[in-house]
Amino acid sequence: MTRLFISLIGILLTLGSAQAQTASASIPKPDVSTEAMVTLCKNKTDQIGQTFCFGFGEGVYQAALLGNAQQKPTICVPESGAGTTRDQVLAEFLAWVDANPYLNKEPAAAAVMKFLPLRFPCKG
Repeated sequence: MTRLFISLIGILLTLGSAQAQTASASIPKPDVSTEAMVTLCKNKTDQIGQTFCFGFGEGVYQAALLGNAQQKPTICVPESGAGTTRDQVLAEFLAWVDANPYLNKEPAAAAVMKFLPLRFPCKG
């Protein structure tokens, strides 16, 4: 996951200024609703939006790890290569939000934090 996060940062930093102007139209504002994030993430033709979705999810996950470093973990993502791709996790998140429409008005980060422990529970 850390390598993925670093790769995403590198991709974002190397985007040209023309793409950055286009990206600003795609990337949601702070405190974005889950509904707005899902709309962005469902658009598979928006490559910048897709990159943002993966980076957003990774950022929320990394922040949770740092914020809960002294507590028992509630999210246990398996090591790389455990058969789960980021595309699969994103598709599962989008389906989960579709099945739970009450989440649409919540901040996107809150929805991600509700989803991750369900998708990646810690054993024991």
